[in-house]
Amino acid sequence: MPKVFIDDSVASDFRVLIRKTWWHFLEFFRARTDCFGDIHITAVRALEDRARYDPARAAVMVRVPERGSVLQAALIHEWAHHIEFQCDEQAALRAAFLAAQGLPLNTAWYREDGTTAMPSYVWGRVPSEQYAETVVAAVLRDRNFWTPARISAEGVRVITAWANKAPLP
Repeated sequence: MPKVFIDDSVASDFRVLIRKTWWHFLEFFRARTDCFGDIHITAVRALEDRARYDPARAAVMVRVPERGSVLQAALIHEWAHHIEFQCDEQAALRAAFLAAQGLPLNTAWYREDGTTAMPSYVWGRVPSEQYAETVVAAVLRDRNFWTPARISAEGVRVITAWANKAPLP
């Protein structure tokens, strides 16, 4: 079972939220927990984004302070990228997810130039980011804040089916 390692930079109330959110995340992806490994969390006060995932270190940096609901969504979003980078099986959901989002099947999953720093009006169009935001909606069964990324009910169904190793819609 993957574990979450929390850095000393994280305050006690945020630690509680991280553990609770990790438990919900693992519960949602219970059929896939053999596909991804441990994750490390660090709190930082200066970060351009809400949070950032570093695939080389399997680590998430989260900007604090922030409302709990925003922190929770940011964690789940970055953990979705963790699965994306660690679980080769995740690539199998991409065609179904693109179709669910109404995107052409040849749409690049990531930005073609490989950058992650981009304005929100561009960021929301990137399938990888739509996937991560859809994971937030699926895990929380809601989207508790505005996002420029499109989230469709069909996309949530695709993510949920894949998470449970069920046939993709």
